[in-house]
Amino acid sequence: MKIRFFVVMVLIIFMVPACTQEGPVVPVPVELTRDHACSVCGMIIVDFPGAKAQIHYRNGKVDYFCSTMDMFVFYNQPDRPVNIAEIFVNDMGKEDWNHPHNHWIDAQKAYYVYGGDVMVSMGEALVPFSSSKDAGTYIEQHGGRVVTFAEVTMKMLRPDAHD
Repeated sequence: MKIRFFVVMVLIIFMVPACTQEGPVVPVPVELTRDHACSVCGMIIVDFPGAKAQIHYRNGKVDYFCSTMDMFVFYNQPDRPVNIAEIFVNDMGKEDWNHPHNHWIDAQKAYYVYGGDVMVSMGEALVPFSSSKDAGTYIEQHGGRVVTFAEVTMKMLRPDAHD
């Protein structure tokens, strides 16, 4: 009887925590403040205009970027972390260029305008939009062309690149 009681208690001890665990935590964008510095260049992110980016990892760590260009430079390195959970960028179709702070979208689903006449803190901009229509409107005003997340290359990220 004591053995049966012991086995039941052990099973309960291990089953209760398993029943209360929820699924994986889905990252949510962090509201940027003066406490956030760019993981690439070290600049205070909110001091500069243009789209910002955040990379969230499965372990809860977050890297912040003062521009989408810096995020792509970081992301396209051969030794980038493999435990990425989510990447967010500002939707510039819904943001004030000089003070973006809300309207975060999935970076891998965004439409990026590359090669236009708008510059950011560290050079040329890769301007993200949630809709191709907003990207097209931006191109009419500033030039450039639409690229997807997967189409951004290290060559495009060089300061002298204009393909």
